[in-house]
Amino acid sequence: MRRGTLAFAMLLAIAIEACQPDKPAPASPTTATLLTGGNSRTWRLQALSERGNSQPIPPCRADDRWTFHSDGRGTFQNTTACDANDPNDPTPSASIQWRLTNSDRFLVIQNQTLFLNREIIQLSDNILVWEYTGNNGALVQETWVPN
Repeated sequence: MRRGTLAFAMLLAIAIEACQPDKPAPASPTTATLLTGGNSRTWRLQALSERGNSQPIPPCRADDRWTFHSDGRGTFQNTTACDANDPNDPTPSASIQWRLTNSDRFLVIQNQTLFLNREIIQLSDNILVWEYTGNNGALVQETWVPN
């Protein structure tokens, strides 16, 4: 009789546990949250490739920094310009506006003289990889890490 009562109690405990509602999985961070760190995050260039081939980072790009704020504003810092006459190469810094488009697949960065459209390839808390077509028609991939 004791075995039957013990077995019944165990089955009842298993059944009660199995009927508990599943706890929802924690929500994944959004693209904007990963980009901004929730408030503000600065990224520095770590790697550069063109047409799939790794390239050395030019000295004028080594100091590039993008800061993205959660309100859609940000800053581009570039102490050393590569081409002082290029509006897409502001020095030493420029205020920007940014937004995500196409289901968060593209990052648009702009101000009065700048318009960049970058396809986000990879984004996490510790890496941002984007691609774009360079001036020479080559596919450029840049890897950024938090500063």
